[in-house]
Amino acid sequence: MDKKTFRKQQLERLSQMTSTDRQQQNLALQTQLFTSSTWQAARTIAMTISSGIEVATRPLIEHAWADGKMVVIPKTLPKRQMAFYPYQEASQLERTAFGILEPVSGEPVSKQQIGLILVPGLGYSRDQRARIGFGGGYYDRYLADYTGKKLTLAYDQMVFEHAEWPVDRYDVLLDELLVAGDEQHDKN
Repeated sequence: MDKKTFRKQQLERLSQMTSTDRQQQNLALQTQLFTSSTWQAARTIAMTISSGIEVATRPLIEHAWADGKMVVIPKTLPKRQMAFYPYQEASQLERTAFGILEPVSGEPVSKQQIGLILVPGLGYSRDQRARIGFGGGYYDRYLADYTGKKLTLAYDQMVFEHAEWPVDRYDVLLDELLVAGDEQHDKN
């Protein structure tokens, strides 16, 4: 299946999740993330401000602040580039053409300062830790020379044993994949 078709199917699939299922999976993912050594070791954490179909990042942001961590969020730049900027409660944001909230001002944080990036996407493969994003290529470009940890939080509906989409040579693979349903499996 080509990437465009897969993305369309995934967007439809994710939009059909019930709010109860979404809430339960978000809580399971938060538990896994906050107890992970990767989260605990990171001083600066990059993440997006999530949209309705994505894993909720607001609780992650608030938890990071409570832990004294710096949160940085992406801003898209020309030529499909992006940079991460510090995000605090008082930060001014604007909605982009993609519908994403981005910082209006501030100084970008260097890649070397970011210990952990929570990478967004629509689908992930367990075998390769491949991901399919929303189609802009911003993250693959940014992550190409990033040396910190690349982790994803995934609803059960986002995870596949093998990639059901083409994985290209420029697609950056993840270091860790936390899946909501895995917490339940671990307890049984």
